[in-house]
Amino acid sequence: MSDPQMPDGRDSMPWSAGQTLALALVIALLLPFVNMVVAMVMAGFAAAQDPTFDSPQFYRQLRQNGGYLTFASLAANIVTLWVVIRFIQWRKAVTWGTYLALRLPSRSGWSTAFITAVLFLVASQVVSSLFQRPDYPEFLQQVYASATPMVLFWIAVGIVAPVAEEVYFRGFIYIGLRNSALGVAGAIVVTAAIWSMIHLQYDAYDKVEIFLLGLLLGWLRFRYNSLLVPITAHALINLLVLAGLASTVA
Repeated sequence: MSDPQMPDGRDSMPWSAGQTLALALVIALLLPFVNMVVAMVMAGFAAAQDPTFDSPQFYRQLRQNGGYLTFASLAANIVTLWVVIRFIQWRKAVTWGTYLALRLPSRSGWSTAFITAVLFLVASQVVSSLFQRPDYPEFLQQVYASATPMVLFWIAVGIVAPVAEEVYFRGFIYIGLRNSALGVAGAIVVTAAIWSMIHLQYDAYDKVEIFLLGLLLGWLRFRYNSLLVPITAHALINLLVLAGLASTVA
């Protein structure tokens, strides 16, 4: 399947590969500032309520602070969605829903998303056990144990993050690269590589696993010509991982 043809005219075409990567970089550079604002606001509230609040320690432990990561994830991903949509509207090609391929897939698309998510997690567990890897990284267990409010953490990680990441990678970046000399295969590989590299909190083994998942999600995006399929698979994986974390931490 191929993406729908854009209207004639230079301004009505999708952003080129170079333009897409430049705009994606703008978003990537914006997000640390969003995270910093969230951290400063949380530190300010905590200091106002507790005169003994240790600000330096708070900032040192942000990586394991589930409460901070809940609100930072929500803020960063909402900003990502908003900016991506604005960039698409700025181009005046087609509606942002069409640009991102937010269309209902066939029934097999939904079932494939579910099967892909389950098989990926099973394969991940099997390979991890062969390499004697822990089921979940220690920092992830610390994050989950300190996450507050827990319902909002599940929403942020299990729903909002998959939607925003798929819109950004398999939606916005993919379409810009797909229409270049890279083609479909190149777009899938490059988006998967970039996606794995931004997960700075993980080690090399986990980054390879994330890269392989990115290839699967990219294939789903191409196979069904719908971003809803990789979004569904991504969300299912995150929710199942959270369920496993809940049983481990508890």
